[in-house]
This record gives sequence, C-alpha cells and structure tokens, in this order.
Amino acid sequence: MTKSRDAGVDAAKSVEERRGFLASVLMWSGVALGYGIGAFHFLRYLVPLGEKSRYRELFVGPVDQMEVGQSRTVRAPNGDSYVMARTAEGYRVLSDICPHLGCRVHWEPDKDRFFCPCHAGVFDPAGKATGGPPAEADQNLARLETIVRGNSVFVLIKEV
Repeated sequence: MTKSRDAGVDAAKSVEERRGFLASVLMWSGVALGYGIGAFHFLRYLVPLGEKSRYRELFVGPVDQMEVGQSRTVRAPNGDSYVMARTAEGYRVLSDICPHLGCRVHWEPDKDRFFCPCHAGVFDPAGKATGGPPAEADQNLARLETIVRGNSVFVLIKEV
C-alpha cells in the first residue's frame, strides 16, 4: 500500500511540476510578446515605416479665367487659404500667411513678387523670402504644386 501511495504522490508532484512549467512558459511568453509589441511601436514612432502622404487634386478654375499678373485666393477643404498668381512662367500657389507673424501676403504683379505689408516681407514668385524679417529668419512661404490639364488648373492638397 505504501508503494501505491508513493506512486500517487509522485504523480501529483509530476502534475504540479508540469502545471508550474506551463504557467512559467505562458507568463514569460506574454512578457516577451508585450515588450516586443511595445518595442515595435516605439521604433515605429522613431522611424515611420514609409507612410507616404497622400494628395488629392483640387480644381481651382479654368485656365482662361486669369490673365497674367492676376491673383486670387484659393481655399483648401481644411480651411487653409492660399494665394494663386498667374505669372509669365505659369501658376504659383503659395500660402497667404506670412511665416514671420501670420499677416496676409498678397501678389504684386508690377514688381513680380509676393509682399507682406506688416513688416515689409518680400517673397519671390517661388515663395523664397528675399527681404524683410522673413528673409533674415530664412522663412519661406509654403507652396502647393499646380497642374494644368487641358483648360483646367488644379493644385495638390495633402490629405489629412
């Protein structure tokens, strides 16, 4: 009888050891998985995985609606506004907000430049600061790419 009791105790110990081993394996697997997922998201935060910005075309008008030298305001769906000017080289669409203090920029066709009246900020037709405080701080106007297709003018707007 002692032999069968010892066999039962050994079997119970064996079951407990297997349960303990299985519990340890599951616990350490969960810890490793948790830290692995956390490390993946941390590294993805540091180095984005090639997420490309998507753009969409926004129709801004027919080609024959603007003469060379004219300008008008273009509003993006997100509320941002831009000034579109037609120059001898084509269309320029730049932010109408001066990067210096946020004043409104406008096109001066006779001088072939964008101008901010607040502090005499001057920008060339490509939006590069050439005078005033924006030039000193190397603050240029944000520019949108324009596309002329047939008789229509489009700008590329970044989707949010």
